[in-house]
Amino acid sequence: MSTSFATARFSSVQRGRLLTAARTTFTAHGYHGTTMDTVSAVADVTKPVLYRHFSTKTELYLAVILEYLDDLTDRLRDIHKAATSDFDRVRRTVGVLFDLVASGPHSTSELVFGAGAVGDHAVESRIATALSDFVDTLATHLHPNDNRPQRTRLLAAGLIGATLAAAGEWHRLRQPVSRQSALDTIAGWYCSGLRDSGD
Repeated sequence: MSTSFATARFSSVQRGRLLTAARTTFTAHGYHGTTMDTVSAVADVTKPVLYRHFSTKTELYLAVILEYLDDLTDRLRDIHKAATSDFDRVRRTVGVLFDLVASGPHSTSELVFGAGAVGDHAVESRIATALSDFVDTLATHLHPNDNRPQRTRLLAAGLIGATLAAAGEWHRLRQPVSRQSALDTIAGWYCSGLRDSGD
């Protein structure tokens, strides 16, 4: 193994470790409650190491959100291959979104889909674009044969909002029904709405 390759590999592993620490920290404390000191402490690295990879907190935040949206997109691809029916595809998708919501005061859903002002217009714009692209991807995933992109985009955005809200209520009520029942209920609501609209 060449020295340059080993160095690049180490740098990639280190970056991944930093992103994992940042994801944990941003999820637990939000953007404004997180500092680069906290991230470096969670990652167990010095601040100069962190700044070598990410020059600002906004750059780090953007990287975390983009990585998470990439992960979600990969999971949608896996679902598409594994789903046995349209309903199964919706239910599995609901499961992925449902699991973003934690039982505590903070959750990944707030980190990813609730990203607000961070004081950097360029970063905010890139986050907005990435979220918009994800909704488009989800719309195509849910309705691969529909040739009405604006309609399917609204449906996809609606499913995200409804699922995250329902998951939050499920946790607030201390899981009044099983997770499987909750997923079936949300997926059933979504699919029945499509049938009622003539699809």
